[in-house]
Amino acid sequence: MEAPRYLCSQLVKLSWKEGAAIVNLEEIQPGGAVLESEVDVPVGLAAEIRCGNAFFAGKITRAVQHELGVRIEMEFSPLTPWSIERFHPEHLLDVSEIGDDPTESP
Repeated sequence: MEAPRYLCSQLVKLSWKEGAAIVNLEEIQPGGAVLESEVDVPVGLAAEIRCGNAFFAGKITRAVQHELGVRIEMEFSPLTPWSIERFHPEHLLDVSEIGDDPTESP
């Protein structure tokens, strides 16, 4: 069974060894997240997300530039998995509640 995946919108702080940026959290699931940023972050870097008291550590697994910025995928460490009890983004939508996943291509 695939882990539950949520679409969301929440500003969070993404930090890595060489810097930090405020980014938009777009998707989240227990094992990772998708972020939209104006700053490019190199793939393979250890990074962390913080928002309020919530903290998720992991690594950047993908970064794709597009006309409005950079779409970043982050894999969370098994020591800091996401759960809705640990962190509830302000805007959160469980894609399983709307039937077909609108982000998947046919």
